[in-house]
Amino acid sequence: MRNLSLIYYLGSKICITLADIVYVMIITTHIYIATKSATITALFPLLQVITNLIANISAPLMINRFPSYTLLYTLQWLKTVFLLLLMILFPVLSTNIIALLTFIFVISLCSGWSAPLLYGILPRLTPKEKLVKVNSIFSFSTQIVQAVAYSFTSIVVLLIGATSTLMINNILMIFGCIALHFSLRSIHTERIADSPSSKSTVLLEGWKLLFQNPSLRTVTYMDLIETFAGTIWIGAITMAYVTTILHKGEEWWGYINTSYYVGTLIGGLLAWKMSSYIQNNLIRSMSIGSLIFSILTFLYGMTSSGFIALFLCVLMGPCYQIRDISQTTVLQSSVAPSLLSKMYTAHGALLSTASGLSMLIIGIITDMFGVRTIYIIASILILCSACLSFSLLKYHKTEQNDISI
Repeated sequence: MRNLSLIYYLGSKICITLADIVYVMIITTHIYIATKSATITALFPLLQVITNLIANISAPLMINRFPSYTLLYTLQWLKTVFLLLLMILFPVLSTNIIALLTFIFVISLCSGWSAPLLYGILPRLTPKEKLVKVNSIFSFSTQIVQAVAYSFTSIVVLLIGATSTLMINNILMIFGCIALHFSLRSIHTERIADSPSSKSTVLLEGWKLLFQNPSLRTVTYMDLIETFAGTIWIGAITMAYVTTILHKGEEWWGYINTSYYVGTLIGGLLAWKMSSYIQNNLIRSMSIGSLIFSILTFLYGMTSSGFIALFLCVLMGPCYQIRDISQTTVLQSSVAPSLLSKMYTAHGALLSTASGLSMLIIGIITDMFGVRTIYIIASILILCSACLSFSLLKYHKTEQNDISI
């Protein structure tokens, strides 16, 4: 039954991921075409970051009040309804950016509230000893979906138009909700007991989980560091690297993205093949992955050869995947499955804030010191993250963490 539920959940995740990417690309393209303004277009991702932060901060109040999976299912259908309304009203909304951004805010809020609940499903459907294998399968599948969606959505929009593409988006969301329903049937929903806890106590519960547990605290610090370092892959920085360091045309931006995706796909397969080793050596896998990723990032920033840069991008993929899957598994293994959603709300709020700040800081540093400096700084940050991961070794024998080294 659990295997069937996992298959349904994988189908749901693929449909929802596809729908999210299609939606983002349609809205981004439309806003830019309608306004011819990069600044106004940038309001879309900025609004999503702000909304995710609001959702992650407020989510514990909802999780504490309603059964988790009833809430998740309801939020996904609400998101689908608003996407349907967006499709129906798109001819009107397309001429009114404020009204369009209002719809985006509501849809992003539903997504933000759903995210920590979705993260909590996989550990409930998977035995702890199989988490790495299942995480690698889900990661590999998601990477393929993202590569296909980013490659072909713009072509589909050009061929059939934004409104028709939104219809495909809604069909994907409906299938995703149906598959989600079947995947949740095997999970016993916890009863929500009347709690005398104050709102502040409820809001702080996830933060206490995050920072009182040594493993979670260390992995969170690592995630924060890597979020800042990961900003080097945003479009503006990559474009600056291509033109000023590699001295290539804009098409090389696409080549670099493709190379990195190829590497992550290889990494997903490698992690799946090595799942038993990684499961039994989580901390070492995380540390080695971060260490090699740091070295490759430094070499990537220092090279002026386009082909070497592409090769390094392919090599980065497996290192990133092994490190990321290990870190995800540590997070999933460090608290009881029933508490994962609350933990992920605090985790998501931190990373949303870090992501927004890092985009601003990275842009300023790039303008002041050049793009090569950014890659050197990023490699040092990732090295610091690798060093932090070694500190987890001292917790491996404690019963509260139950993490393999």
